[in-house]
Amino acid sequence: MPRYDRNAAVYDWPVPVGEPAREVWYGLAGPADGSAAFWYRYTLLSTEGGRQEARLWAALTDTEGNSVFRSRSFPLSDATLDDAPFAYDLPTGTLTSGRTQGDLDDVSWDLSYTPDDYAFTPLRSQRLTDFLYRVAGTGKHWSRNEAVRVSGEVTVGDRTLTFDDVPGHQGHTLGASPPPTWTWVQCNGFDDPSLSLECLNLDGTLSMCLRRDGVVHELNRLHHVVGPRANRNERLEPGHWRFTGTGDGVQLTAEVVADPDHWQQVAYMTPDDTLRYNAHCSVSEVTLRYRVDGEQKVQATSEAGRAEWVDTTKPVSGEYQPAWD
Repeated sequence: MPRYDRNAAVYDWPVPVGEPAREVWYGLAGPADGSAAFWYRYTLLSTEGGRQEARLWAALTDTEGNSVFRSRSFPLSDATLDDAPFAYDLPTGTLTSGRTQGDLDDVSWDLSYTPDDYAFTPLRSQRLTDFLYRVAGTGKHWSRNEAVRVSGEVTVGDRTLTFDDVPGHQGHTLGASPPPTWTWVQCNGFDDPSLSLECLNLDGTLSMCLRRDGVVHELNRLHHVVGPRANRNERLEPGHWRFTGTGDGVQLTAEVVADPDHWQQVAYMTPDDTLRYNAHCSVSEVTLRYRVDGEQKVQATSEAGRAEWVDTTKPVSGEYQPAWD
């Protein structure tokens, strides 16, 4: 299997002090009714200024008002990485390609899923992706488990949420020079359990995929991303995003609306020692309209979209965590 299609680390950790590098594994899961969503991240970071750390992150978004965010850093020496099969171990957390376990203060979790056979990448051409990575310093991203069904438990204090075959997603991203802004959404919480949507917007360029009944429609060739036939944003502002795309046998329009009462406001340190501010809503409303060639138009909605608006300045006002000194 090609390396890009796996969760295995790309950087040779630990990298030398002062060498810029960042590698992130993240995942999300929650009921299709959008009542709650759990977001976890396992990260490795080395900055030009000499900061080096491994970090575990966990956030529960609960529409009943019991949302929490937790994050803890560890020395890079505390992180253990295995390749075949993939595993990332920290003193209080473990991630594999089909399971995550962790414990952060009053938040603990044990979730598992059958790995997805399909991994979505923003550019279909891995040769072009590798070229841009080497020459332009752009990062790499692949949604290793683009749409999975997750089971297990998340506990916050004395409250335990049981997830039974709920929609989930897991991805892997890396790079020494993260983009200044991006917007992202993934949703597989529609009434049709075979249906999933993912879109990544980087500085006005959009890559997306639509999956249904085991068929993948990938709108991520170069002409989908740039040029006169490219996917396009029709509206883009924090909390509201509408986009459209045509190609690979499908036409689609999607609208994403985040409830301002359910933001997770998170700050990421990047390899050049600057911050990216992420306004994230794991219980966003997604309205999808699509037509597969030769079929009737379909509309589908979900309250379980995972969406984020990221920028070098705060997309929405408020406190962002963790606080970086």
